[in-house]
Amino acid sequence: MLRYGFIAAGNIIRAMHRGGELHADYNPSEIGIFDINENVRKDYASRGYKTFDNMTELVNNSEMIVLGVTPKVVGLIIDELKACYRPGQLMLTVVTGVEQPWYTEHLGEDCKVVICMPNMSSQVGEGAFAVSRNTNCTDEDVERVTAILRSCGLVEEIPDGMMAEILPFNGSAPGFFYHISNLMVKEAEKYGLDPDTAIRLFAQTMKGSAEMILSSNISLQELEAALRLPGGATVTALEKIESMGFDAMYDEFVRVSVERCKELGRQ
Repeated sequence: MLRYGFIAAGNIIRAMHRGGELHADYNPSEIGIFDINENVRKDYASRGYKTFDNMTELVNNSEMIVLGVTPKVVGLIIDELKACYRPGQLMLTVVTGVEQPWYTEHLGEDCKVVICMPNMSSQVGEGAFAVSRNTNCTDEDVERVTAILRSCGLVEEIPDGMMAEILPFNGSAPGFFYHISNLMVKEAEKYGLDPDTAIRLFAQTMKGSAEMILSSNISLQELEAALRLPGGATVTALEKIESMGFDAMYDEFVRVSVERCKELGRQ
C-alpha cells in the first residue's frame, strides 16, 4: 500500500514534489501518481514514483489521497472518486475555492478531508501551506496527511471556511512579489545598473527581511520604524508611495484575490 496517491500532478503538485526531492529522506516510491497526461506519468515514473493510468487503481492502492485537480475538473471526477473512496480515507485537497460542505455532500458524512492552500515556493523547499480540517479529522490525521507538506515548507492550520480569505497571504502572494521584482529590474536598467546584480540584491534583501519577520521577536511596526529615519531616503520613498495610494492598492489586491477564489469555488 502506497503512503500517498496523487490525483493529477500539475504545476503546484510538481512544485511540492520537487521541493520534497531536495531532502534525502523523501521517498518517491511511497507515492502514487495518476494524471491523464501520459508524458506527465512517464516523467514521474522516471523519478521513482509509482504511476497509474486510472484513478480507481490509484485510490485503491493508497493509504491517503491528494486531490490536485482544478475547480472546473473536480466536479467532473467526483462521482468516479466517490465510487472508489473508502470511508474514513484521509484526503488532502488543493482545489481552489471548494470548501468542506461540498466534500461532505459528495463523499459522505464520514469523509476525512484536509483542505490546503499551497504556493509555488514549495519547489525550492520554502513553501507556505495553509490547511483546514473537517470535523472528522483528529490531530493525528492532520499530522499524517500533511507530513508531505512539511517536507517542502511551513504548514499553518486555519479555521474551516477561511481558505478564500487566506489566499492573498500565501497562494497569490508570490505573484505580487514577482510583479514587484519585475518592476525593480526595469528601474535598475533605467538607472544603468546591471539587472542581474540588482535583482540578486533585491531578492536576497527580501529573503533576509522575511527571515527577520519569522525568527526575531521584533514587531512589524518596530522593524519598519527602524528604517523610517527622519529625512532619510527610505522614509521619503515610503511616504511618496503612500501618498500615491500604495496602501489602497494592496487592499485591492487582497480583496480581488479573495473574491475570485470564492467565484472559482462556485463554478
